[in-house]
Amino acid sequence: MTNRRNPNVETAAQYLVWALEEIERAGRPNAAHHARLALEELGGVLSARREAEVGHDDRMTRHFAKEAKRFLDKADEAAQLAELANSASRRQALLKIVEVYRRTAQQMDQLVGGVERRTTRK
Repeated sequence: MTNRRNPNVETAAQYLVWALEEIERAGRPNAAHHARLALEELGGVLSARREAEVGHDDRMTRHFAKEAKRFLDKADEAAQLAELANSASRRQALLKIVEVYRRTAQQMDQLVGGVERRTTRK
């Protein structure tokens, strides 16, 4: 029997990532901690499903690491565009994009750490 992917769980994880960004922006470390815990738990659900399909978390770890690098590359690209921006408003918008990409990359790195911790406990 094959496990089907659950788009509701994946959507919930994406909403938590966005919520975590807003919570951190609001400066609420306790709420951010709880959002990270919820995200890690959902990551465990996604991980368990993928583990049943793939046999281990290695693929998920590589995927998160690859995505984190992609977000950092996008942040660098946006930073270069910000340097070349003609207007202050465009520069400000691009710098905000850089910040979001870097924060997302950091969160992906944290997820990689969570997956590796769960993998080493087995």
